[in-house]
Amino acid sequence: MQGVSRIAIAGALMLGLGSTVIALPAGAKKKEPVEAAPAEGFNPKNLSNEARPSLMAVQTALAATPPDLATAEAKLTEADAAAKNESDRYIIAKMRLQVLNNKMQAMPENQRNDMVLADPLNALIANSITPQAEKAQFTYIRGTIAYNNKDYAKAATLFASARSLGYNKDDLALNLARAKVEAGDVAGGIAELGTAVKAEQAAGRKPPQDWYKYAVSHAIKANLPEQTNTWTQMWLADYGTKENWRTVIYTFGFSGPGATRMNDRNRIDLYRLMRVTNSLAGAKEYIDYADASNKIGLPTEAKAVIKEGFDSKIIPAGNATATDIAKQASESIASDKPLAAQEKAAAAAAKGDLASQAGDAYLGERNYAKAAQLYTLAATKGVADMDRLNLHLGIAQALGGDKENAKATLMKVTTSPNSEIAKLWMTWLASPPVAA
Repeated sequence: MQGVSRIAIAGALMLGLGSTVIALPAGAKKKEPVEAAPAEGFNPKNLSNEARPSLMAVQTALAATPPDLATAEAKLTEADAAAKNESDRYIIAKMRLQVLNNKMQAMPENQRNDMVLADPLNALIANSITPQAEKAQFTYIRGTIAYNNKDYAKAATLFASARSLGYNKDDLALNLARAKVEAGDVAGGIAELGTAVKAEQAAGRKPPQDWYKYAVSHAIKANLPEQTNTWTQMWLADYGTKENWRTVIYTFGFSGPGATRMNDRNRIDLYRLMRVTNSLAGAKEYIDYADASNKIGLPTEAKAVIKEGFDSKIIPAGNATATDIAKQASESIASDKPLAAQEKAAAAAAKGDLASQAGDAYLGERNYAKAAQLYTLAATKGVADMDRLNLHLGIAQALGGDKENAKATLMKVTTSPNSEIAKLWMTWLASPPVAA
């Protein structure tokens, strides 16, 4: 997602310059009239007799091998002084662009300064006889120069103007998006990037993954949760690898601002999503997941996670911390009431808290049908935190394969951060992980 290269600018510029042959018309001794209300488009016959000789000399100098740039520049200065009309000024600006472009291309790339092209480009854009297609292209090139010189607000304005003039080639939508983001209009830039994505899809192409990463990272930095969720879903729909799932979950809940607003229960719901997407990446994550489960009274889940870590050899054999957590979990399981007894007590209770706790235990055991049954019971009795209950019921339904009900349940979760966690689970329902 870097700026447009000066080589790319040069290529686009040469396409826009084209070639114009300036010749003395018949009867050149007669003074040419100055054009009035010129029509769009350049006609060599409209050049003034005053500017024509200097311009012909410029043309000859540029046609030499190699081009005689010193003579061309001197004669352009003469032509500037003699110019009488828009046709003179149009061809002077085009020739000056050609001279400056040749000089720039002869330099090492790290010494080039494409801002030298700005004045003649501005003159062509402002000229009343410049054809609209050329104005559109020159406006786009002028925008890329502004972008490369970090004048992002001006670049965004120029790219938008190029589009309104009919320019729709290259990476216009992408560059407009980047310019807006860099100028501070993150929401507007991300919306423009969405236009670029749709254009790629309409052409039968898969948008580059970097576009999604760019949108997600900037939406997160700008604290735009709706755009973050939308682009996360789009990214994972096209590039839903386990590595990308881990990046999304980790960025959301385990780093930066997200880490400070998550408690152990929130983190467990994210760890569960990492577990089902096979994106738990190292021994520390397995151990942290199990430790958090133990702390909130889910020893069965803690023991199962440690076992998975050992079985997969992600947790090294004999790891003391993991072994201790598994031991604590086993002791808690032995001292707890059997789940059947917890379920019976939940059914007899006036409130739904015991049923919710039993549902959590069954969810940890991966008995998703029983978990959903107890969460549903808890909802009928009432609990203090309905958002958390609906989140867990939606997770149980999702993992149990009841996708439609899971989506409906997860959509009921409205309070942050549970609502964002619910949206991640809904994304998983729509876009489960694929191979890298």
